[in-house]
Amino acid sequence: MNTRISFATARLDDAAAMAKFLSGIPNGEVLGEVLQNRRAVSSRAYDDETWTARFVSSDGQVVKCFAVTDITIDQAEMIAAACIDIPALDETHSGVGRAVTRPTIDAVE
Repeated sequence: MNTRISFATARLDDAAAMAKFLSGIPNGEVLGEVLQNRRAVSSRAYDDETWTARFVSSDGQVVKCFAVTDITIDQAEMIAAACIDIPALDETHSGVGRAVTRPTIDAVE
């Protein structure tokens, strides 16, 4: 297994950044419609074919997405449960890079 953690973020009022952000997410147009309300949201999805989990959150101004590849659905659920205990994730994700020793971390801006 070659686990990868990718991170993307965009301001909701930046149309170009949002188009790029949503293009990398399956069914991104549906997520875009939800985000148009400019309310705080948190969502997660798992793709059985690619073994990829996506975790999306927005405070109504900025949206963030973490994608973790090559994991089982059970592992995705454990990550989701652990994320509940994290009050705020730093946008720079530098702490994530130090905490994770095996996966590769890619930042997409």
